[in-house]
Amino acid sequence: MKKLYAIIILFFSLSSAYAQDTVSEKFISAAQKASPSVVSIQVFVVEKGHYRKVGYASGTILSSKGYVVTNYHVVSKGTIYQINLADGTECEVESFSDGSIYRVDEKTDIALLKVRHPAGIPLQAIEFEDEKVYPGQWVLAIGNPFGLQQSVTGGIVSSVGRSDIGFADIEDYIQTDVPINPGNSGGPLVSLNGRLVGINTAIRTQTGGYQGISFAIPASIVKQVVGELIQYGRVRRGWLGFLVQEKFIKDGTLTQVEVISVVDGSPASRAGIEVGDIVRRVDGVQIKKISDLVKSIHAKQVGSPIELVIARDGQLLTYNFVLQEKTTAKKGNQWLTALQSRYGITIDDSRNGVVIVEVLQFGLAYNVLKKGDIIQSIDGMGIASLQDVIAVLKKNNGVIQNCIVLRGGRVIRCSFNSQEVE
Repeated sequence: MKKLYAIIILFFSLSSAYAQDTVSEKFISAAQKASPSVVSIQVFVVEKGHYRKVGYASGTILSSKGYVVTNYHVVSKGTIYQINLADGTECEVESFSDGSIYRVDEKTDIALLKVRHPAGIPLQAIEFEDEKVYPGQWVLAIGNPFGLQQSVTGGIVSSVGRSDIGFADIEDYIQTDVPINPGNSGGPLVSLNGRLVGINTAIRTQTGGYQGISFAIPASIVKQVVGELIQYGRVRRGWLGFLVQEKFIKDGTLTQVEVISVVDGSPASRAGIEVGDIVRRVDGVQIKKISDLVKSIHAKQVGSPIELVIARDGQLLTYNFVLQEKTTAKKGNQWLTALQSRYGITIDDSRNGVVIVEVLQFGLAYNVLKKGDIIQSIDGMGIASLQDVIAVLKKNNGVIQNCIVLRGGRVIRCSFNSQEVE
């Protein structure tokens, strides 16, 4: 019996060692395959004629032509960028056809740079993973934390489809326990095949450092956004033209998505969508939260068909749309464009008045105004139309001191220092 026991223990020990060696080899292989496609980024600003370094970051080469993806919050911090390949070679940052040195999509926190090897050598692009990502799956992160180039860390996927985190306007994150730190932003999250499954973007922390929760933008979103940035210089998104809010039902633990405003002349308005309608499904996907609706719509490209199921007066109604990009005629006004650039808000006429249809995270109005707010007055002048807003902006040279909005039946007085609810 003792002899048999010893043999069994030895058998399991050898099996365990073999399994560990196999996993270790996969980690090594994945890191070696992906690392040449990872760049380090140093971010600088120019002050009094001198460069001042303001941060480190990472980037991922997506094309042999030199397209490098990173995060918008990386490039927004500086004006000069030094990009080095895995072997230390410094690349030249090239301008796009419009003269810009990067293209961005603020809604997903994605930025695109274009670089060139000084010797004209094609760059090694990372491969995209074509298999679905599952919780429990091993993954690796490669990046430049605290300036430590080509650092490799590993862990597992904790969850997929994370939203309502508060990092970006459009969220559908892969959550992992992979250790990442400041400087990892923009670097790849890869499978054990060495293929891209996501772009590392953020951590949830109370200390400023890694605490076991990391987030990455899925490769599918990266591919879609980057494709739009390369082809159009921006991301075209479909638009239906109604605003919603989450409404609690039953004991307050369940929510439903209710239409609170319909923009005049929009596809939703022409189709007959009404205030009070409840959005039940989009293309068969059940809608319980606003983030569900946002993900369902923005996952589709302009020109794609989309089916919307609405609940109204105890009946289910089906509407079919072809996603169209919102016309830019109204946005062409210089004062409305300035409003969006400075304050990060987009407004439009609706049946209820002038409504805020978008609030960007990086604008001055973020955390002050909210999507769906109905503007009542700006700096003491009553607002009933877009022309009223334009008149105020023109008078004040594009600056807003305070405004009054309606939000969920409440009157809210807002400034960019405080807000008071009546």
